[in-house]
Amino acid sequence: MRHFDIRKMKRRQFLKLMGSIAATPLMSQFSELAYGAGPFTDYRALVCVFLFGGNDAHNMIVPLDGRYATYAANRGPLALPQADLVANSVTDPVQGNFGLHPRMTQSRTLFNAGKLAVISNVGILLRPTTKADYTAKNQLPPQLFSHSDMQDHWQTAFPQAPVNDGWGGRLADLIQSANTGQLSVSISTASSGVFLKGNSAVAHQIGTYNAASPNTPIVQRIRAWRDWDTGANGAQPQNVYQNAITMPRANVLEDQFGDVATRSVTINDFILSSLYNGPDVSGNYTQKIPITTVFPAGNPLAAQLRSVAMMIAARQALGVKRQIFFVSVGGSFDNHSDQFDASGSALQPPVGAPLILYGKHADMLSQVDAGLKAFYDATVELGVQDKVTTFTESDFGRTLTSNGKGSDHGWGSHHLVMGGATLGKKIYGTFHNMQVGAGNPVDAGQGRLIPAYSVDQYAATLGKWMGANASDLNTVFPNLHNFPTTDLGFLA
Repeated sequence: MRHFDIRKMKRRQFLKLMGSIAATPLMSQFSELAYGAGPFTDYRALVCVFLFGGNDAHNMIVPLDGRYATYAANRGPLALPQADLVANSVTDPVQGNFGLHPRMTQSRTLFNAGKLAVISNVGILLRPTTKADYTAKNQLPPQLFSHSDMQDHWQTAFPQAPVNDGWGGRLADLIQSANTGQLSVSISTASSGVFLKGNSAVAHQIGTYNAASPNTPIVQRIRAWRDWDTGANGAQPQNVYQNAITMPRANVLEDQFGDVATRSVTINDFILSSLYNGPDVSGNYTQKIPITTVFPAGNPLAAQLRSVAMMIAARQALGVKRQIFFVSVGGSFDNHSDQFDASGSALQPPVGAPLILYGKHADMLSQVDAGLKAFYDATVELGVQDKVTTFTESDFGRTLTSNGKGSDHGWGSHHLVMGGATLGKKIYGTFHNMQVGAGNPVDAGQGRLIPAYSVDQYAATLGKWMGANASDLNTVFPNLHNFPTTDLGFLA
């Protein structure tokens, strides 16, 4: 048996070893990525908007036919008033009239313009699953209804085993070679968890745009504790500080840290020079490609999407043909007991108005609504609206029934897909009957929806649009072959 001393390994050998260890649970499936996608002559980007906490999609879109009465009876205090839903209604050519949440008026505009679609009842599955399967616990995803587990399952699309990479990262592995520059396919404005982790592609994190200081770079350089330099023959503390972090070291782990730091410094400098002019003598920067679209102030999601828009604007300077972005809204969607609590609401209700229209969940949907519309308008300004597809993910849906002040953990949920390539003005999938119990064949209890579509199908449709072929998609999504349809048809 051959033995080796890790202390004598070369850097490339060490990286290869660590990559192999990280990928061990799925090494046989994921080590053979073809890297065959491309070369690409056009530009395309995916933007994942993760709604942490579990969005209550039962109130994001509501049927306005005879099912509304069933919805209202089961939702109790969570039910949105029918008149307010009618005022913000959309029409699917086959399934009829639905009401978007009354605080999502701009999503209605996008839907009616054919730029936004609703994908009905998507969730974590190992294979097509019926109520009988659920009752018998037949091949169910592990740890159903758990926040952390379901977040990971959505991001990895491989729930049956621990994995160290996400489906966004694996897709990035596949298409990384299509980019001509040094920038990664994967960019995050928030902690992306495992979604953007690949086997070879390394995600890069950028900062959130600050409207109060618009020329403050969304990437920062490593800075010495004092910002001064004594000249060519002086102490040059900035250089000393940077070299101390990035210099080669004898210890393999320390040397690897130096590699990561060096890469961060290099990429940040590259992004700075691509997005900004400067610094001037005062240390100030100005944006090379100003974006005039107004993003709503005080909206954390909109600020992240503004950063994404800046990266897309600089796509040619960055040398990218494909990009995958991750942005998120914090765990405020976990509305067990505050779904219609107006205390702290950004928009206080008029006297006598239904609190459900002004509570925490309504505020969060309003934030998503405004952020998505501003971002879409920015892509129009940049002339890439048909090249950028934005989609939502979330831990899970919620129960159709109320616990009195909110809703509890569910399973399947409805999601939004937005962009010029979206075949919008449509609800994909058969919308359920809003019943609870035996009358609803997809109710796992309390109105928890057994998903009709898997994350694999949803994500593979996005991956195909990005340029991955069928063989590649089955590698990125190992459970995809279990489902009869691999393209849900919502993208041109």
